[in-house]
Amino acid sequence: MPFVPNTGQTAFGIYDSDPQFAADADKMLDFTFRKLGDPVMQVELTPDNVYEAFEEACLEYSAIINMYQAKSVLSTLLGTPTGSLTGKENKYPNKSLELAKRMAGPFSAEAGVGDVNIMSASIMTSAGTSKYDLNPLVVGTGSFTGGDNSQNPAVFPTGSDGLPLRIYIKEIYHPDPLSAYRFFGTTSAINYLNNEFSFESFTPETIFYLLPIWEDVLRGMQFKMSNKVRRSNYSYDLHHNELTLYPAPQMSIPLFFTYTVAQDPYAPSVQGDTTTDGVANVSNVPFDNIKYSQLNSIGKQWIRKMTVALSKEMLGRIRGKMQTIPIPNGDLTLDGNELLTDARAEQDALRGELKELLEDTTYDKLAAREAQMAADLENIIKEVPLGIYIG
Repeated sequence: MPFVPNTGQTAFGIYDSDPQFAADADKMLDFTFRKLGDPVMQVELTPDNVYEAFEEACLEYSAIINMYQAKSVLSTLLGTPTGSLTGKENKYPNKSLELAKRMAGPFSAEAGVGDVNIMSASIMTSAGTSKYDLNPLVVGTGSFTGGDNSQNPAVFPTGSDGLPLRIYIKEIYHPDPLSAYRFFGTTSAINYLNNEFSFESFTPETIFYLLPIWEDVLRGMQFKMSNKVRRSNYSYDLHHNELTLYPAPQMSIPLFFTYTVAQDPYAPSVQGDTTTDGVANVSNVPFDNIKYSQLNSIGKQWIRKMTVALSKEMLGRIRGKMQTIPIPNGDLTLDGNELLTDARAEQDALRGELKELLEDTTYDKLAAREAQMAADLENIIKEVPLGIYIG
């Protein structure tokens, strides 16, 4: 019975519209029956059984290939649109650093750089009050204890579950005096004047050093903190968002603070960000079944062997229903159990062979092999004698 596309001869009909699959299906029918003993022995299979095994072998080959392709490129595809299954399984994507950037995002945000939303708010302190409980504002209820937050009320968003997100206070300060250029020395009185007047000068004992840039950054942070807190004789202590001012203010003054909000892991990090709804794991990588007509000889030979092994398993199950058949002068013992054992062993061997090949050719293994090859070539070239140049 020749294979007729789109007539229900395969369960899923995924490859029925592929002309090459339809042409090879009839060849696989003859090939499989002959491998199983036809015409010397009767093969208790129908053509549809073989066509079904042929489709299953194609589907399994495609699934294993896609699994290892996803393993190779998953870090590049994470967060990308799932979209439709449009043939991306046979494409080689450009490598990106999106995974590394996504993983490093929380660390850079904690340092106050990169994509981080730092917000600010303020309260009015009360004369004689040194303790201010910020927790009511953290959970989005009430106002500050001992103060009024009506000057610049903080806004605390909620997470995807509707619950308020935790905030982290980064900095507390009040309006600071103008910054002065400061040059600290041990003998010159002009340095003390520079602390009171905003002008710049160099003294005889000024020494210029070549320092790393990070030291300038740290020194700038020290000056900033000095201007905002120390210079005005105020300091503070913050534990669990409970603020204590030292000493207690003698008048009502505005007190500002900056804060960040705990990131909802399933909320967009920036406006328009859709990566949380994109590829999350191998289950939604946009890979479709590989087209049969696009397979090379390596893949088709694997499919032929798997088709025979699957057909042999079906034949073993059929013959296993009846262990013996009565015949004149004795019984005929069927080989159902042997067929099942052989078929399963052949299938396991084929799957193991393919997975071993793919495991050895994932992109990280290829890169490691290239690096080793370059190192080996370098060692070989070192042994090549160099010519002596005579001018």
